[in-house]
Amino acid sequence: MDFLGNITSFDVIVGLIFFFFLIRGGWIGFMRQLAAFLALVGSYWVAGRYTSEIEPYVSRVMDNPKLIFLVSFSLLFLVMAMLFILGGKVLRRVMEISLLGWFDRFLGLLLGGVKGMVVVSLMYMILASSLSGSNELLRKSLTSPYLARGANILYGLLNDPQVRALFLPKEPAIKAEPVPEHRDQYQEE
Repeated sequence: MDFLGNITSFDVIVGLIFFFFLIRGGWIGFMRQLAAFLALVGSYWVAGRYTSEIEPYVSRVMDNPKLIFLVSFSLLFLVMAMLFILGGKVLRRVMEISLLGWFDRFLGLLLGGVKGMVVVSLMYMILASSLSGSNELLRKSLTSPYLARGANILYGLLNDPQVRALFLPKEPAIKAEPVPEHRDQYQEE
């Protein structure tokens, strides 16, 4: 019962997002989930690798470097996601593969779980790069150590050094020094 007392609001949100993707994956099935999964991961990978190629065009419209990055990354991510989803639909129509219903749903459940892990790891990576390292939200979370592993994998997919720097976890502004053990001067040894 002590375990339930240690669950933070962040853990609840992570759990809800993960289970949403898990259940949705089982409901939709493997073939449709595969196209959506490739859209998520492929778009992230392409946007992470080629954002610097689009930034010069976006910088003609705005001056703020963080906004230029955000708009470039988002634009590339959305365009690639649409292309991946469209490609998945075309392949599904062309192939017309009919798997056993339960097997398709079981594989969809597994793929939905992986997709959920990618989403919550990406969410963790964004929060860790935005919040201070001493923030209680992530520090006390039971899921943070596992999400940090997933975030490290996603971080490894980023090629551009400037993009990588934006997603580095924040260090605490003031690091807490360990409190020295207090010894009473009148205490006998």
